[in-house]
Amino acid sequence: MRRRALLATAAAASTASIAGCPTPPWGEIPERVDGAEVTLRREHTGEFEPDEASPNNAVILLRAVDAEPPRLTVRGRLLDGSRDCYRVDLIEADLDAGRLLFRLTTEDDPDWDGGPCSDIGETHPYEVAVAFTEASIPERVEVRHGDETVLDERV
Repeated sequence: MRRRALLATAAAASTASIAGCPTPPWGEIPERVDGAEVTLRREHTGEFEPDEASPNNAVILLRAVDAEPPRLTVRGRLLDGSRDCYRVDLIEADLDAGRLLFRLTTEDDPDWDGGPCSDIGETHPYEVAVAFTEASIPERVEVRHGDETVLDERV
């Protein structure tokens, strides 16, 4: 009986936070950047096969420029601390006619309730999807992990 009450309470608490919440709890953070809608996902929604053999800080650019609205998706992984304690965050997004810039890093996960974090290094998967609803597609896409440029590619 006590177990059922605890499960019911946990279920109510986990769904109550969704009601009226503009940000879904699974990590999508929609934003607008100069006429484009930007969505960060902390997971891959499709295949991820980077050109480079390095397992660290890999990024690919996916194009859907003929779609309505035109879209670009940056799919990557960032090497940093344990996924239990840290999560990938989009800290900068800038769009002009010549360039679309994303800067990502890992930051403390606000949902982490545990004790000390392990020193293990793990990859953090992410996707940044951009729908160009009012803006035109830029000539280049640049992605930085912190201050390191990991992708600079023509669209």
